[in-house]
Amino acid sequence: MTLTMFLTSLTLATTTNLILIIQLLIITYVARYYYKYFTRQSPLPGPFPLPLVGNLFQVGLNPAKYAMDHHHEFDKMFEIWVGSKRFIFLSHHSLTENIYIPNVNNKFFARIQIPFLENIGLQHGLIFNNNYQIWKRNRKFVVQSLMSPRFLRRFTLLAQSLFNENESFWDKKEYHIDFAKWTKNFTTDITLRTTTRRPSYCLNTFVFGDPTNSEEIKKSIKFIHATQTFFENIMFEIFVPNVLKHYFPGFYHMNKMYIKNMNWLNETISDIIKKRRTEIENYDEVGSDLIDILLTLNTSRDSNGYNEDETPMSDQEVRATIIEVSAAGIDTTANTCCFVVWQLSHHPRVVARFRDEMREILGDDTTRQITYEDLEKFTYLDAIIKESQRTIPVVPLSMRTCVEGSVIGGNSWEPNTVFFIDHEQIHKSPDCWENPDKFIPERFLKGSDHEIVKNSFIPFGGGIRICPGRHMAMVELKTLLILIYRKYDIELVDKVSKKPKVIFIGTKTCTDLKVIARSRNYNNV
Repeated sequence: MTLTMFLTSLTLATTTNLILIIQLLIITYVARYYYKYFTRQSPLPGPFPLPLVGNLFQVGLNPAKYAMDHHHEFDKMFEIWVGSKRFIFLSHHSLTENIYIPNVNNKFFARIQIPFLENIGLQHGLIFNNNYQIWKRNRKFVVQSLMSPRFLRRFTLLAQSLFNENESFWDKKEYHIDFAKWTKNFTTDITLRTTTRRPSYCLNTFVFGDPTNSEEIKKSIKFIHATQTFFENIMFEIFVPNVLKHYFPGFYHMNKMYIKNMNWLNETISDIIKKRRTEIENYDEVGSDLIDILLTLNTSRDSNGYNEDETPMSDQEVRATIIEVSAAGIDTTANTCCFVVWQLSHHPRVVARFRDEMREILGDDTTRQITYEDLEKFTYLDAIIKESQRTIPVVPLSMRTCVEGSVIGGNSWEPNTVFFIDHEQIHKSPDCWENPDKFIPERFLKGSDHEIVKNSFIPFGGGIRICPGRHMAMVELKTLLILIYRKYDIELVDKVSKKPKVIFIGTKTCTDLKVIARSRNYNNV
């Protein structure tokens, strides 16, 4: 046998052995995967998973839609698989009692770990922070910032100022506008100004165009995209296995795009923090903006005093908090506003009662400035917003992880089991709501015959992890809706569709809401 023939034979044998080894590894992996599946603790109904990808091709990146489409098939509890990890869906308020315990003994404090966020330092804020002591400290600081009357009073005035800057377009006989885009630009501007102290020009650019093509305006517009992509990125990280992210075309390029987007957002906020910290250290005036409050908390510049037992927030903690507040505040508030407008356009009786409430509180002067104290009197508007949140929840799912063994729905669960709480189905449970699909704000009024069942209405989550920015969101929503409806009639261009146009990208996002705004003459109402 020649050397060439020997080497060829050796190569073929090596290749054959390699193929056999790969086949054996695949068979072993598949067998192990299905052994884990068929011997799992407390099996529940759900789609049958595939090795490596789990239920990715059935659920995609839209678990909210999958849960809605299959709720009646699977009832109150079902499971899906993400790779080799099982997620449990809970679709009834009675299953959330142990999860929404508002104290430190809660076994469901933790959220799912996302290594990518840990790598870029975003586990140091609130949403993804699973270190209870650090989370508790940071939450106290954020609550002091976002829920203080001083902050909320200024926020009310800022919302009015921003609306008035471009109101000339609304004062036309008929103003045709895509309200979905308008509100996203509005909430971006007010959130950026409030959290970073920097001016933002998204709304002016959307309404008037950008004759200057300035870098600041480009950054503001890019910030909209970056924050909207934030929760989409989270869903991608949770539901797409690493092997697809790193080695499969399509998924690989999406992963690169998300990383680039998150790095840009991180760097942009880091630069803002660094610059603002330097200005404050040089004794610039400390304002009531979130960034100023967070940078001076528990320092010599803190107006509330200095506590030696507490340390100030690090730049990393401030950055994570600002990104979270921005991402959560821009999209959720904008979309909630869109869904309220969509509902009001179909319920003129509700609009009429809302306007009666405006006249009772503000009088007939449509230029009268709205105060934070005024907003607290708007009980019917509060009910309108809550009923809209119930019928079209912007956050249809929330996640919790049990840190210890637990029992839910009569089943025992291992530590680190991930639970999805299905707000959409819980908010429409016939066990809790009479005519659950109907829009009836009166059910949220004090003295209503309807009793709100515990954990049946959770637009801001519940328990110890309830959203600390909920008061800020309600102030923004109330102010904006009053500004619009006390001076303008709103008519939908699309009067046929029975639902607003939405997609799910971590939150339920309104993609198109074309309206016609017409100035009103209150003397003829």
